[in-house]
Amino acid sequence: MQFDYNSCVIRILIASPFPAMRAGLRALLNDPDLSIIGEAINDEQALALGESLMPQVLLYDLALDHDATFSTISQIKQNAPGVRVLALSDSSSDSRMMRALQAGTRGCLSKIANADELTLAVRQITEGELVLPPTAASTVLQQLSSGSSAEVLSPRELQVVRGVADGLTNKAIALKLGISDHTVKFHLASAMSKMGAASRAEAVALAIQRGWISL
Repeated sequence: MQFDYNSCVIRILIASPFPAMRAGLRALLNDPDLSIIGEAINDEQALALGESLMPQVLLYDLALDHDATFSTISQIKQNAPGVRVLALSDSSSDSRMMRALQAGTRGCLSKIANADELTLAVRQITEGELVLPPTAASTVLQQLSSGSSAEVLSPRELQVVRGVADGLTNKAIALKLGISDHTVKFHLASAMSKMGAASRAEAVALAIQRGWISL
């Protein structure tokens, strides 16, 4: 099932073990263009609702992840690949953010973010942008761009690079994946930055070399 990510209403699922946290997020996201379609109080509910409700955005409280493996995020991305995950954290630890990003989140935000910051972050990840706190952004992005693990590229970034390898234009890739041209450009630029590629051709060559895609 595909959803129109350019739709005016963004469907949001909240996952947090704390009633006050869930209520606070609902209050902060009081916007006619945002729709809270469900709440999960644990990882099991987050997995079930993520697959059944197919939200566009999952606000995931990292307090649910006790061992910092982020396995639930990885499973949600596998079962519902269209869901964009925004992690909410008490800490701005670069290493923790890196693990969350590698598991499939599209960004991390402080739990003390205000309504404007939270709403903007939701809109940004819906458009395919990466959201990071300013205090950690440069360090995390540097680690991402220098990484050599296949986990560094998101599933969508890999799809875009595969499209380039197939000789498709950005417009053709957008039509194939059901996303906008702008989102394709973002994912391609992000993938190229992470791999250190200076061109589309080099991005394809590096992806093949690392065994991420094949011709």
